[in-house]
Amino acid sequence: MPMMRLTEPCDAETLTSLCSGSLFGTYILSRFFAYANDYSFAECYIDCRHGEAVTALSVLEHSAVLVTSDKTDYEELALALPVLSVQTIMTDSAAAKRLPFPVVQTKQAFRFSGSDEVPDAENDAPMREIYDLISRSIPDSFPDEEDAYLRFLSDFTFRRSRGFARLKAVLQNGSVCACALTAAQSCAAAVLSGVACAEDCRKKGFGRRVVTSLAGELKKENKEVYVIALNDSACAFYRRIGFCPAEKIYWLKIQ
Repeated sequence: MPMMRLTEPCDAETLTSLCSGSLFGTYILSRFFAYANDYSFAECYIDCRHGEAVTALSVLEHSAVLVTSDKTDYEELALALPVLSVQTIMTDSAAAKRLPFPVVQTKQAFRFSGSDEVPDAENDAPMREIYDLISRSIPDSFPDEEDAYLRFLSDFTFRRSRGFARLKAVLQNGSVCACALTAAQSCAAAVLSGVACAEDCRKKGFGRRVVTSLAGELKKENKEVYVIALNDSACAFYRRIGFCPAEKIYWLKIQ
C-alpha cells in the first residue's frame, strides 16, 4: 500500500493542517494525540504528497473515520480499506460518492452557534450512572457485551486524563438526570456525544442546560462544537438550543 502509511509523531503538523476544525478531522486528531499508534485497537494512517497531507484515516477496532481532499486517490483508498480490516467507515458526502461501498446510514450533523455562556452543570459524576443513563436513553449506544461498561470507562477515563474528553452532568436528588460528553476533542474543535436525559426529567430544561453548558465551555475556548443528531426529535432539539445544520454524515460498509 504505497499510499496510506501509519502516522508518526513527526506527522502532527501536516495531519493538523488537513484535519483541524472539521468534524471528521476532530475524531482523527483526538485519537492521534490520545493514542498515537501505541495500541493495536487504534491506528491512524496518513497519505502525504510532497509534504502535504491529502488523506487521513483513523481506525478504532474495525470502524474508521476518513478525511479526504481534492488530491485523494480514491481507487487506491478503496483497495487499502479492506486490507486494514475496516468494516465500516464514517465520512462526508464527497467521499461517499467516490468510494465504491454502499451507504448503510446517514445522519445530520449540527454546529453550535449559540452563546458561550456556561449554565451551571457538574464537571464530574459517577461513570456507572452516566453509562446506565446513556444506555437507557439511546438504544444500541453500547455493544451488548459483558465488559461493555468497563471498556467505556477505560476509554473515557484514558482520553479525559489526556485532555481529549470531558463531560457535564445535571444531578437531581443526588442522581444523574442529564449528561453530555465529548466523543472527540482537539485544539480547534469538539464533537459532543452521549447526550441523554432521564425519561421522568424531560421537558424540564435539564437537557438544554447540560448541552449548552458543555458547548458554551468549549466555545469559550474558541473551539468549533459539533454534534450528530440521531433522529428527527434530536434535530429539532439542537435547533432550539442554538445549533445550526452542518454537513451530512455517511456510514459506508466495506465489502
